[in-house]
Amino acid sequence: MNKSDFPKIPEKTEEDREKEYMDGIKKTAISGIFGVLAGIISFYLAGEGQVRAGFGFTVLAFAILIQKYIYPLINVTGELKTKDWFYVGFMTLSFWFVSWTLLLN
Repeated sequence: MNKSDFPKIPEKTEEDREKEYMDGIKKTAISGIFGVLAGIISFYLAGEGQVRAGFGFTVLAFAILIQKYIYPLINVTGELKTKDWFYVGFMTLSFWFVSWTLLLN
């Protein structure tokens, strides 16, 4: 097998790399903002009672789902793949957890 037998993968241009970089920053910032907002809303809805802690998780789920409709509005191009949604979900969960925990203490 020669190297020429394999299909050629097109190289990304500088413009494509810059666009992906900016999209990554937007995903991180938006998921962080939604995570903090979800933590604050969870604190006020669920309070300190462990009985109502399920409301906090529901708010987190909605914060992740709302982002599906936010990204096209801020021009995050391309299809968000499973890997991207795991990243967005994890970032939102992390910010939610930290902000809610700080408010509970």
